[in-house]
Amino acid sequence: MADSRTGNVIKNSGASLLYKGSHIIIQFALRTAFIRILGKEYGGISTLFTDILSVLSLMELGMGSAMTYALYKPLAEKDGKKISALMNFYKKAYTLIGVMVLLVGLACTPFLQYIVKDVPNIKEDIRLIFVMYVLTSSASYLLVYKTALLRADQKPRIIFMADAVIQSCESLIEIILLVIFREYFIYLILHLIATLLRNIILSYKSQRMYSEYLCNRDSSLKKEETKKLFKDIYALAIYKISGTIVNSTDSIVISAFVGTVEVSLLGNFTLIINSIRTAIEQIVNAARPSVGNLAATSSSEKQESVFEQMNFIAFWVACFCCTCFYILLNPFVGNIWFDKSFEMSNTVIVVLTANFFISVMVYPVEIFRTANGLFIQGKYRPAIMAVMNIVLDILLVENWGAVGVLLATTFSRLSTQVWFDPYLIYKFAFFKKPWTYYLEYLKDAVVTLMSCVIAQFIVGVLTFDNVYFDFIYRMIVAICVPNILLFVLYHRRSEFITMRERIIKKMKH
Repeated sequence: MADSRTGNVIKNSGASLLYKGSHIIIQFALRTAFIRILGKEYGGISTLFTDILSVLSLMELGMGSAMTYALYKPLAEKDGKKISALMNFYKKAYTLIGVMVLLVGLACTPFLQYIVKDVPNIKEDIRLIFVMYVLTSSASYLLVYKTALLRADQKPRIIFMADAVIQSCESLIEIILLVIFREYFIYLILHLIATLLRNIILSYKSQRMYSEYLCNRDSSLKKEETKKLFKDIYALAIYKISGTIVNSTDSIVISAFVGTVEVSLLGNFTLIINSIRTAIEQIVNAARPSVGNLAATSSSEKQESVFEQMNFIAFWVACFCCTCFYILLNPFVGNIWFDKSFEMSNTVIVVLTANFFISVMVYPVEIFRTANGLFIQGKYRPAIMAVMNIVLDILLVENWGAVGVLLATTFSRLSTQVWFDPYLIYKFAFFKKPWTYYLEYLKDAVVTLMSCVIAQFIVGVLTFDNVYFDFIYRMIVAICVPNILLFVLYHRRSEFITMRERIIKKMKH
């Protein structure tokens, strides 16, 4: 069973890396075409409306996570009747969600003037653009319920591969047509078509693989099963709402108080950071079904051992990426990608880097909390975080602008999620106190700070007039410093030894 879980994690992670690698390259190309062909204003509108639709997706209410968790056990036991009942429920729920997103989105259209502080200088009606975003968001829920079986059955790699092909083709066609016609609506129409095509293809694939579970339309959940599912959905809804508020409202607040151009400038940096963050998240999600299987079949000691291994890997990745972001972000955006007018202050870079560290370090905690079904315990923590984030956004944006909005995210997550969610899994899954975790977290943060400071010091030793030579030098430093530092500090640690042995073993095979 352990070998099967490991094999699935490796396959899913490989597919995830392939998908995110292609996605990042395409997104960079598309963002570049957007800004160079259409201008900063369109980049700002795209970022803003995407985040607004993320808020509207709150109507999904954590349904996906609850359903995936509910499918773990019946899939393992081949309980066809229970699986069919869950899928029938899921189908009705997602159809309703798609309709509600459409209706609420259209109802919000007349109020866009209160969100967009300075209407950008574009030829299209922003209300019509927003309607296209709403239609695409609503269409994303059509037939998508069937993919829950792929995720719960440790086969999300099928979704990753389909997404990689469809999104790459979509973006390539969009770039070509933007260059030829210089029309924003062509991009919007193609995005809608690609969304529908993606759902149709995955629905067809799921239907072929799990036809025995999807053909029984008469099965329904028992009253007590529905009640339990709604309890989990309610608890997950609070997590979903808080996460969306914290992650997707920054651009809305900045647009309303500062302006859409600032949203566009910040969007270039968040595109880079979020691309890396979501790539890491994809790998974590690839391991989610296997961790769910682990939680259902293994002891608390085994779970804790795997958690510590995942947490160490997350720290290594976070330290490496944070060093690269701190050293390379402004030079890349200002010298390589665009020009100096697109750079942002060092304070913004520091806060963006800190927020990235926090988000990556919470991934192992979140995956084990979900795998152990800890939805109801501590369900009001995310609500407190969300309220705190909104209040701090409003208080800080007036005097500090975009930096204040980013700091609001930092403070709200540090004071709630960072300490409370580990407490939950240690108490209810590992049956221990979390003090060792807290101490390790502080050490990891200090080591990451050391890596950034050392790298910055070395970068300052040499300067190059040629911006490309300078960037290559910075990149070499940013890559070498964190890896050398972490090896020196942790090469005797059990998690490092285990990680090294697994890598060597897999390379031999």
